[in-house]
Amino acid sequence: MKLIALFSGGIDSPVACAMMSKRFEIVPLHFHTELYAGRESLERTVESLRRLGRVCRLNRGILIRWGSFLDLLVKSEYRKFTCLLCKKGMLRAAEVMCELEGASGIVTGEALGQKASQTLHNLLAISHGLRYPVFRPLLGMDKTEIEALARKLGIWSPSHAGGCKAVPPSPKTRSDPVTLEKIFAELGLEERIRTLVDSRSTFF
Repeated sequence: MKLIALFSGGIDSPVACAMMSKRFEIVPLHFHTELYAGRESLERTVESLRRLGRVCRLNRGILIRWGSFLDLLVKSEYRKFTCLLCKKGMLRAAEVMCELEGASGIVTGEALGQKASQTLHNLLAISHGLRYPVFRPLLGMDKTEIEALARKLGIWSPSHAGGCKAVPPSPKTRSDPVTLEKIFAELGLEERIRTLVDSRSTFF
């Protein structure tokens, strides 16, 4: 069985992939945020995948160029919702990839409270309406525990893909499914996702 893995190039997603690879074949899905990412973001993501590939079986990596999606969010009146709408969009895109790849679910490296999109209320809001299960094996772990596990698995690296320049000054830390779905529809994000998924490429 396969899982579509949201693979950011940080330390969390490789650890989550390694944990789930004991039972599933992992299909890494990377959203390249282009101008909103660091200069070496994609290269470091590939390096991270190579390290991970030494300890678990990976399917080919799938790349979706996500810059135009973030453009819509950054320029909208819902700036505080940028991170939530972005992650919800990624999960929707992963859901489409589940259908295309015959995968059974989605895995993410989310850990409770580490980012604005990872509060309990926001995790519920971004996951609402998905037809595939979302596995979050790191949810109850803190950063120190995740880093220790990465070292144990042999996939630790002091460098990572870097932060995102689209993060708003005051991210929304508490939303609800109805509000988020309404904004999602108003901005026409579902149609944009389909277009971006259709133009995907492989990169690993």
